[in-house]
Amino acid sequence: MTLRTIHDEVDALVIGAGCAGAIVSQVLAEAGVRVTCLEQGHWWQTSDYPHDRADWEWRRLTDWNTAVNVRKQAQDYPIDTGDEMTLMWSGVGGSTTIYTATWPRFRPSDFRKGREHDLAPDWPIAYEDLAPHYEATDRLVRVSGVQGDPAMPPRGPFQTRPLPQTALGRVAAKGFRKLGWHHWPTPCAILAEDFDGRPACNNCGNCQSGCPRGSLNSVDMTIWPKALAAGAELRTHARVEMIETDRQGRATGAVYVDRNTGVRHFQPADRVILACNGVGTPRLLLLSAGGRHRDGLANASDQVGRNLMHHVLSIVEMWTEERLDSHKGIISSALICEEFAETDEARGFVNGFTIQIARLNGAGYQALGSHSGHVCPWGEGHHEHFRTHFSHGLCATITGDDLPQADNRVTLSDSIVDSSGLPAANIDYKLHDNDKKLIRFGIDRAVDLACSIDAFDHRINDFGLSSTSYCPPAWHLLGTCRMGDDRETSVTDKWHRAWDCPNLYIVDGSSMVTGAAVNPTSTISALAYRAAQAMVTASTLNGAGA
Repeated sequence: MTLRTIHDEVDALVIGAGCAGAIVSQVLAEAGVRVTCLEQGHWWQTSDYPHDRADWEWRRLTDWNTAVNVRKQAQDYPIDTGDEMTLMWSGVGGSTTIYTATWPRFRPSDFRKGREHDLAPDWPIAYEDLAPHYEATDRLVRVSGVQGDPAMPPRGPFQTRPLPQTALGRVAAKGFRKLGWHHWPTPCAILAEDFDGRPACNNCGNCQSGCPRGSLNSVDMTIWPKALAAGAELRTHARVEMIETDRQGRATGAVYVDRNTGVRHFQPADRVILACNGVGTPRLLLLSAGGRHRDGLANASDQVGRNLMHHVLSIVEMWTEERLDSHKGIISSALICEEFAETDEARGFVNGFTIQIARLNGAGYQALGSHSGHVCPWGEGHHEHFRTHFSHGLCATITGDDLPQADNRVTLSDSIVDSSGLPAANIDYKLHDNDKKLIRFGIDRAVDLACSIDAFDHRINDFGLSSTSYCPPAWHLLGTCRMGDDRETSVTDKWHRAWDCPNLYIVDGSSMVTGAAVNPTSTISALAYRAAQAMVTASTLNGAGA
């Protein structure tokens, strides 16, 4: 192997500086643990954001695109796939730099799908095990919302009042009431009031271009400053090539390349914690094959990379005569409907979905078809169409709980490499027949909503469900190194420790067993917080169990 720089050993080495990596680093550092984090990207400055630039909508489609295969930046790694456009973001903050900060929790039933229908396994933990950690992470990031949602268990207080609903929320709520369906203001990790030097949201409507104000929970602004102040070390431009192990199969640290200098480094550590997302983590484990781990690190069960979940998703846009100002306010989500979140086998499928009410972004984005591809006609009729549609629409996003399937998986590409010459991740993903039935039913319910608000026009984006190849937007990356009670069918135990490598932890979305029917960042955060708290107990730090 090429000569390399060897650093002093640390107690904990975290790989990945996104949401989970940031939370773990903060918790460990505040407990006095010597922690170093490696991140292949860099610190994004607010001056880098296209947020307040005249061409921000063009930038969101090009170099600021959520899909790595579109923006093609050097710090990213490409994805070898014909099935999807995968959302990931390299850099301090990870994908919280470009997400919507929608912050619902999983439901109690989401942790026991095996008992419910046996098409997915039970989690090794229950909602009640995670509830206090939901509360703890809410306090870290500050969440806006309204108490008393009858569709969810009782919870602690929100940190700020709810964000403004505006006309869009009021019209959608009126439609839900007419249908007799549950609806509630969506919890969001976006400030409705000033807090800790962060200003309240100004409703500019451009969340996914990076929030330069810090109103939205981007962990480079909310978590990392506290982690660094507590003593954590963060190294950027550090692309990890592999995790090394000793003769007993234990992790000894990570080999990485400084992308600025090309110098190879080895960072030894007492324990290694992966937080590279549901694609990056299995990729790194497979890259680390060798010694006692011939098929990939922590992969004796052959489960590393399998059971990829994204959520099955569709979008129905609808337009009303009433002006909705759908280019203003947070992008997603004003309201959440959980009327269909639980399994009802009378519908012909298991699992459920939510309907989330979102906005349509700016004028350029709306002219190009917003979320549904409903392109404003050019030439004759353009101005009339734009006058009747712009700011008169809303988006109903149907988010469904897709089943984990062994053949939906992440492997290593045999033809594509990243800018450092490492094999890219290959992704295969197809919907289960159950998922197709679920999303078609959800689309019909969103059309019911369009009728209930007297929409004069509506358009459906099923992401190719009606054709031969479903092309998911792949906003969520889950399940590829799932936790469990059985080492034959899972990668880690319930404390996120790899069965085959007891000083290796996996704390990102890949450890999830099921995906639920809501955005996962709140749950990923709570799981990371729970895992980190367990690590700082004496028994865990001594490697004896938690």
